[in-house]
Amino acid sequence: MRELSRDDALDGDVVARAVPVIETVIRRRCRHWKLPADLHDDLRSEAIVRLLRRLSDPELEPIGALDEYVAGLTSCVIDDLVRAVSPEWARLKHRVRYVLNHDDRFQVATLAGGQIRCSLQRTASIDRNRVKTRAATQLAQTMIEILREGEAERAVDELVSEVAARTGVEDPIFSSADRHLLSPATSPHLAAESTDSLRQLWSEILALPLRQRLALLLNARDAAGDSILPLLVAAQIVTMPDLAETLEIENAEFERLWNELPLIDAGIAERLQITRQQVINLRKAARDRLARRTGRSR
Repeated sequence: MRELSRDDALDGDVVARAVPVIETVIRRRCRHWKLPADLHDDLRSEAIVRLLRRLSDPELEPIGALDEYVAGLTSCVIDDLVRAVSPEWARLKHRVRYVLNHDDRFQVATLAGGQIRCSLQRTASIDRNRVKTRAATQLAQTMIEILREGEAERAVDELVSEVAARTGVEDPIFSSADRHLLSPATSPHLAAESTDSLRQLWSEILALPLRQRLALLLNARDAAGDSILPLLVAAQIVTMPDLAETLEIENAEFERLWNELPLIDAGIAERLQITRQQVINLRKAARDRLARRTGRSR
């Protein structure tokens, strides 16, 4: 298969190949939700812009498998919208994904087109890896009950909706007014500039003293209240191992911590063995320095 480089960004054939994949993912992921037609169109447009942004970036490696990449990218677009519209449902999905990836009673398979399905392991694992916290253990038990009672294999979103129904979390409800939650799908060049700004900001974060980095990043959250670190990873600004190295946290410990982000100030204070007010002061100092170095408002 020919790899796709930035020279293909202006090739209409690439977009023509991508659109059916985008449409398939949107229909599959959103089939249980009432999605207005104009919002459906905006999701498609946003996915196309992100694809063009990726193809136009000279620093990134060529895309080896277009369909798989576009399917994953479209799922990220939908996840971003769900996170903004229904943060509680999005947090629940994050917790379900964590259990699926850290408890060997479950198995996860990625099918052609990027669809992720999960089921129970048919044979007991010798290693017996299990989630450790009380909340995660309770969630795992609920997931096991659902998979035993219904279909043996479920799409992750379907499993999350089943768990949500049992725990009082509402499924996402979309309206045409939610279209502003997607980034303006007008210019891939503007999108690329935004990515460049994030990379500049990240380079300045790396220059902060360690305790300021910890106070800032472990607490950093978006408008929906979720940690921004998964967003940085999804945007390919940084990888999870890079984040762990930046925070000087062992990879295994950081993976356990990932499901708990963002941390409250008291939790960060306990980790640094300082007071909560000192954590607040460290974060303020970090923001002030970043504002001076990047010209951003605090």
